[in-house]
Amino acid sequence: MPGPAPRLAALLWALLIASAPAAAAWARPVGTADGPADVALAVGLTTAAAVATGLWLRSRYRRDEDEGGRGTEGGDP
Repeated sequence: MPGPAPRLAALLWALLIASAPAAAAWARPVGTADGPADVALAVGLTTAAAVATGLWLRSRYRRDEDEGGRGTEGGDP
């Protein structure tokens, strides 16, 4: 895979996973519904991950199409 984009994407995902705090096990009851802030955070993070993945896939497939040899062979018009 040419270019720094795949390496950068992998590095960013690794940093995100490494910086996320591990959930501690608590012996306390948990409510049945999350608060509005928790839901908003989950939706926001999921949306950001989907957008990042979509942009990465889009750039990857565009790069593959550009290398695919559109047009005539050998540079002839």
